[in-house]
Amino acid sequence: MARSSVPATSSRRASERAATVFCRLLAEQRAIVLKNERPVLAGSVDALHDLRVALRRIRCLAATFVKLDRKKLTDLDRQLAEVCDAVGLARDLDVWGDLFRRLLRTGGLQQITRAEQRRVFAALRQQRTVLVKEAVQSPQFRHLKQALRACRPGALAGVRPDTPPARVFAARRMLEVRAIVADRYRKVGNYSKEPAHDLRRAGRRLRYLVDFFAADLGRETIRAGRWITQAQAALGKVHDSDNALRLSRDLPSGDARAAVRCQLRKYRAKQLIKFKTAWRRYTNPRLQKAWLLRLEAHAAC
Repeated sequence: MARSSVPATSSRRASERAATVFCRLLAEQRAIVLKNERPVLAGSVDALHDLRVALRRIRCLAATFVKLDRKKLTDLDRQLAEVCDAVGLARDLDVWGDLFRRLLRTGGLQQITRAEQRRVFAALRQQRTVLVKEAVQSPQFRHLKQALRACRPGALAGVRPDTPPARVFAARRMLEVRAIVADRYRKVGNYSKEPAHDLRRAGRRLRYLVDFFAADLGRETIRAGRWITQAQAALGKVHDSDNALRLSRDLPSGDARAAVRCQLRKYRAKQLIKFKTAWRRYTNPRLQKAWLLRLEAHAAC
């Protein structure tokens, strides 16, 4: 599946003005949103994924550089959250359909007849079409595009001559999110849906920060980023399974529904094992100590 592009980082950018970096990165993600708008309405699964990821990355940037213009970027984040929620409803159906196809290919749903399969996919397509139009043709989406277009270096109220370079903003935000990730892991318990989802969302924020700024913040950030990316991806599939289990309640009752739910639970258990393996590598004490020292050094500049 296609992925939203993330710009390559460079040591030159580490000392660039924060407003310049922010607006350039935001413009790159905005271009992805605009590029995928029409394919999303045409039914493209990949385009919907890429548009949603680009919106989330913009939220990451707005949170990282919020001090450049607290009011404008806080308002922008609120608009992004509304659109992301609407797009996410349609995306959940794509994930559910993908999981259903995967289970069919692996032979785990032999009890489901061809006619039942067609009814499931027809219902998914119909509901998805409605949700996509509600999200992408909404006034909220139109206003969001206008707000993104208005984000320019000269239009940010908090930019001053002594504003720190971009890597300082990135390091400070990464320290904040790193602490949130650790706190949510302590609360995850037995990985029930909501605590696991909260941890996954925090991990996703850290993953996006790593994607944007790891090359500016040292090899420890690159190493930690590799493991949090793998952990967050596995936990994302756990969350997808939870959503699919919820949606599978609408399947016709009987052996077919029971087979789907049984296979989904097995898939969820496998992904949870993958998460725990990557998490152990991410939380390696030596890595965490070196990474913390590196981030604190950058943040203090």
